[in-house]
Amino acid sequence: MKKGIFGLIIFIILALVVWRIVENQYAKRRVEKKETAATEVSTEKVRRDVISKTIQYSGNIAGVEQVNIYPMEETGRLLRYLVKEGDRVSKGSVIALVDRSIKGLNYKPATIISPISGIVGMLFLDKGAAVAPQIPVAMIANISKLKVKIQISEEELKIAKKGQEAIIRVDMYSDTTFSGILKDITPVINPLSRTATGEIIMNNSHHLLKPGMFARVQLVVEKHTDAIVVPEKAIIRRGEKEIVFTKMGDVAKKKDVKIGIKSNDMIEVVEGLDEGEEVIVSGNYGLRDGVKIFVKKNNKLGGQQ
Repeated sequence: MKKGIFGLIIFIILALVVWRIVENQYAKRRVEKKETAATEVSTEKVRRDVISKTIQYSGNIAGVEQVNIYPMEETGRLLRYLVKEGDRVSKGSVIALVDRSIKGLNYKPATIISPISGIVGMLFLDKGAAVAPQIPVAMIANISKLKVKIQISEEELKIAKKGQEAIIRVDMYSDTTFSGILKDITPVINPLSRTATGEIIMNNSHHLLKPGMFARVQLVVEKHTDAIVVPEKAIIRRGEKEIVFTKMGDVAKKKDVKIGIKSNDMIEVVEGLDEGEEVIVSGNYGLRDGVKIFVKKNNKLGGQQ
């Protein structure tokens, strides 16, 4: 009886050992199969392009020459305007007449003149309204040249310099950009806002832009015209390093890179890549050097294995 039990125990132990060996073999095969399976990826070619580092600002557009006209001695009642909004006027043009008559005394109407040449932007009064030195009568602006004032922080003053290019956008022309130049920066910082005021000047010969428009400004503080660029999603950060994976035949090749300027969804690579190489832009997270890959059918390059 004891021999039977002992034999059964030995049989069970042997069966478990055999099962463990077989299971290990199956597990090893599954791992090998997984390691040899190709990973689906998308790629894009490394190219040369212009890339810029910008700082974002916003401000209101105004005429470089823009004045609100206040009467000096021409007090009384507005008799009539001689211009309408949108009219062009020359310096010295009469824009309004003021009735200076009082009860029992009639005077020749006084004239209000424009101190600059430009466009009549606004007429503030109605006929018969009181005209006094503290009340503006009209706004005249020369809109052939416009300005936008921006507020530059102390930190940004280290890289914002006079003469830098500015790219301006407005809601009215959402698909169009306008160019300007940072013409001036105030020499002092506002102690309340901790900013200096920058003035961007732009030509407006076609009069598309109007004083009072809200502008979004990108100040170009650095620009590289022949840079190696890749999509930002190609860059993987591992610790203090940046790496990319390139397509080398049917395998992924890991490369250490050094990056430069970032602009929108593109990034400059200053070291580690050459023009024309294929970088992996999706499916790259979790990749290892030497892993087999295949390219999606709808890949931008049209490539597939």
